[in-house]
Amino acid sequence: MLKKQSQVFLSILFFCDLCLISGSWLLAYYLRFYGINYPAAVTTPLFYIYLRACAVVTIFGAFCLIYSKMYTPKRISNFRAELRSIFNSNLILWIILTALTFYFRKYSFSRVHSLYFIALSISTLIIFRFTVRRTLLYLRSKGKNLRRILIIGSGYTAKNLVIKLNNNHGLGLYQIGLVSEHEKNKDINLNVIGNYPDIPEIIAKYNVDQVFIALDSNQQSDLAVINKNLAEQMVDLHIVPDVYHTLNINPEIAELDGLPIIVLRQSNVGGWDRVFKRIFDLVVALCSIIVVFPLWIIIPLVIKLTSRGPVFFKQERMGLDGKSFHMLKFRSMQVNAESETGAVWAIKGDARTTKIGAFLRKTSLDEIPQLFNVIQGTMSIVGPRPERPVFISEFKTQIPNYMLRHKMKAGITGWAQVNGWRGNTSLEKRIECDIYYLTHWSIWFDIKIFILTIFKGFVNPNAY
Repeated sequence: MLKKQSQVFLSILFFCDLCLISGSWLLAYYLRFYGINYPAAVTTPLFYIYLRACAVVTIFGAFCLIYSKMYTPKRISNFRAELRSIFNSNLILWIILTALTFYFRKYSFSRVHSLYFIALSISTLIIFRFTVRRTLLYLRSKGKNLRRILIIGSGYTAKNLVIKLNNNHGLGLYQIGLVSEHEKNKDINLNVIGNYPDIPEIIAKYNVDQVFIALDSNQQSDLAVINKNLAEQMVDLHIVPDVYHTLNINPEIAELDGLPIIVLRQSNVGGWDRVFKRIFDLVVALCSIIVVFPLWIIIPLVIKLTSRGPVFFKQERMGLDGKSFHMLKFRSMQVNAESETGAVWAIKGDARTTKIGAFLRKTSLDEIPQLFNVIQGTMSIVGPRPERPVFISEFKTQIPNYMLRHKMKAGITGWAQVNGWRGNTSLEKRIECDIYYLTHWSIWFDIKIFILTIFKGFVNPNAY
């Protein structure tokens, strides 16, 4: 019954989308020749020509919408994925229409009209789909349009799934209970209603629509038994991976000659994202060098007047993909400060710090030369702070997933720093922030961190 309702809903959605595309084409004609009319048209083409073309646009529009997966189930997907489908479908449609215009030169259409059309089509589809999504969220929060789900599993993975579902009631996924063979369910806020052999009976008794399998990595051997009990059940299956023990950064499903492969731990920054991040780095670094130009004179002068030795200090750090580079800083300690102590972290009242060094470190002014590391490409404006290889060999054995922070280029500032976890603070908290940054990266997140750094990230009470 629910699947029939879903098909009816998707059919209505498809019809409405086509109406919006057709309406955008005709409205664009009115705006181009009778509304905005800029730049002024030399002649006004007959309306029936555009009306006939509207049928062709609608047919190709239908193809583009279906090709862009606008009608796959989106109950557990976010609006960003829907936006991507809207933009993709309209881009493909625009390319097709442009190609047809060049091929059939007998028919000439205004290029300004085509721009109006694409802008209107994208805008109206976004507004419509957003309205539909908000309406569904409201109805589901009121107990309508629900799917009855059964969760199979225990441990952290099942617990995390239950928490996520409880925080997203608008998805309309009603949890009837938990099926488990293990004694790891004390912290899970869901009743255990049976064991694996009870699965067929539970599905029939509670009229289950979907099953979520959420096993920890050490329970994967249970899959054979679970699959055996699900073999004859006509329900949708969802498998939730164990992200705690196998951390996923930008997981994707690839295919090798028909064999599905889950790709884990690849960097979020690829393709155009890499280009945008690099442009952001260069613009901010160059502008910052100009803005702080007086400090390039004042700080070296003060360093020279208060201590012997070079102005700049180079230190080996580990960056992207575990490759070492030399990070630049204004020197804040005595020359050969570690000749007797070896590699150690600075402490409060450290005797190795120069007269001006403590101030430079506390205000982060010693980090200014790293702007040249950014221009060079060994660092980024935003990213996990780079650490020394001598310390990393120790940290990676103590902290799970520590090395994953090197899947992103090291940064001058980062999510840990703007949240107060810098200098002599909890290493675990810093790594937690770094992992959060890796899994949630976007260019807008970089901009947010950069702005937060300006307001609260420079002065560091924990820097010695």
